[in-house]
Amino acid sequence: MSLVLFTSMMAVAQPAPEQVTMTLPEFLKLYEASKDRPAKPEAPRQFALSSATYTGRVVLDDGEPTSAVFRARFRVENLRERGFWVRVPLLPAAVAVRSASLGGADAPLVLEGGNYTLVTDRPGAFDVTVEFAAAVQARDGSNGFTFPLMGSGATDLSLTVPASDALDFEIDNAKLKSDRRVGDARVVEATLPATGSLSVWWQREIPEVEAQDARIYSQVHTLVGVGDGLLTSRVTLQNTILFSGVDEIRAKVPPTMTVIDVTGAGLRDWSVDDAGELTAQLNYAAEGSYTLTLELEKVLAAGEPVQVPLVEPLGVERSKGFVGVQPLSNVELTAGALSGATAVDVRVLPASILGVTGQPVLLGFKYLGGQPSIPLQVTDHPEVDVLVTLVDQANATTMFTKDGRRLTSVRYQVRNNRRQFLRLRLPTDATLWSAAVGGRSVQPAMSTDGDLLVPLVRSQAAGGSLAAFDVEVVYVESGRPPGSNGRGRFEAQLPTADAPTTWVGWTVFAPNEAKVPKRTRDGSMRRVAGLSRPPAAAAVHNVAAQAAQAQAAGAALGASGGLGEGAAPVKVSLPTDGKPVYFEKLLALDERLWVAFNYSGLK
Repeated sequence: MSLVLFTSMMAVAQPAPEQVTMTLPEFLKLYEASKDRPAKPEAPRQFALSSATYTGRVVLDDGEPTSAVFRARFRVENLRERGFWVRVPLLPAAVAVRSASLGGADAPLVLEGGNYTLVTDRPGAFDVTVEFAAAVQARDGSNGFTFPLMGSGATDLSLTVPASDALDFEIDNAKLKSDRRVGDARVVEATLPATGSLSVWWQREIPEVEAQDARIYSQVHTLVGVGDGLLTSRVTLQNTILFSGVDEIRAKVPPTMTVIDVTGAGLRDWSVDDAGELTAQLNYAAEGSYTLTLELEKVLAAGEPVQVPLVEPLGVERSKGFVGVQPLSNVELTAGALSGATAVDVRVLPASILGVTGQPVLLGFKYLGGQPSIPLQVTDHPEVDVLVTLVDQANATTMFTKDGRRLTSVRYQVRNNRRQFLRLRLPTDATLWSAAVGGRSVQPAMSTDGDLLVPLVRSQAAGGSLAAFDVEVVYVESGRPPGSNGRGRFEAQLPTADAPTTWVGWTVFAPNEAKVPKRTRDGSMRRVAGLSRPPAAAAVHNVAAQAAQAQAAGAALGASGGLGEGAAPVKVSLPTDGKPVYFEKLLALDERLWVAFNYSGLK
């Protein structure tokens, strides 16, 4: 009985073959080491297409290229753990795949997302070989093909094209390209960027021809201006350059003309020698078309005959020209006897003449090469003075008191082009209290003959004409008081302006107790029941924006001292009270504006 028990205890003490026996310190050391080991990071991509090599040959059918057959080798690396599947797109569905091999066996390709896609769980790096064909197309005398490329680290191409003639290859985005003859074929090799498309086109190479000298054909467009003792000329040289480029343009300038400026694209420098030969140097070789513009002028002496200055292009095959003549002042222009030129209607002149001036072009000419002569007959006519300042309306208000004193305000609406002052002759014994221009108080001056000089600003343009601004003067007069019986006579006159006035309105405020008989009125202005303000006189373009501009101009002129200097003047506002009596007059020139009437009732 005891023997059996011993045997059982011995069997329990023996460890099982699958178990490992270790001490507690050894187990704890192994446990701590396993905690410090970092987890393996996951790959950022499932696969990598390291390189792609395309080796192909163009196939001919009846001597014409129909397709390109390729053998492509792709270097693929599976970046996932062993046993995981990846999908690797290799070629677009636009090509026709013949076969695909992986490790000596058929490679599993499927059409997915418009691409031939390799599906595999093969670990690590491996090569995939695919044979496919792409259709060759014809385009404008060239042959070739295009299909998208999958992104790879390096892409190389080698293509053989059967051809006895030399070929000119065009490979889009090729970084390195070379071609050579191998037997009866041409072989082109190229290295392409990682993305993009494989686009190869070729055509028969055209042998280089010997470079020819440049040939230049020139058109000369001349705009001539005559007037104020000055002859100006704007010359546009329009050159057509064939066969090769030129970096220098030459022309002969009339010796009597002075070259003011020369402009053109890429112009580096220009010079004129003593013989009048202009040389314009460019910083590049101009081809096709090139335009050079010259500005010339000459001072004319009184009675000097005028000849149209014509610039002659040098080193050209053929030249022709057009000439337009415009006046710069009040001169009469006619053409003299022409030689080598023909008069034309100015409407047929090119835009480089008509489009660069706002003045009317009166005469037009054309010529072809040679040495044309275009004399001009210039008749200088004396200028007639015209109106440069106009008073559109003058609105006067006078208030007289029972003791005979008179306070008058006159507001002029002025359109001024270039006058410095508005000259006013105040009534005798009148005392000026204030003056304003454009709403701003000003300090007027006094002329040697006693006239008041009110400084003016220049009118702003509005709708093709000049806008009006206000000029206001306020003055006081003593006058005569009524008699002891309350009767008296009112007689006054307005300031006389040195500019014509279209309409004058005058309102006289008599005391409320005064009685004005109708038959006692006199003067140069007509008594009316109310001021009419004719529309033609009131349409003076005096809008708010123009008034603001006039005030700004007055402020600027005042800051510079142009409106008078000294203590700041005080602007006086006229108080109005009483019985109004109205007078008006149309078109007041340099004349005395006065009114008179008897009154009673002012005891």
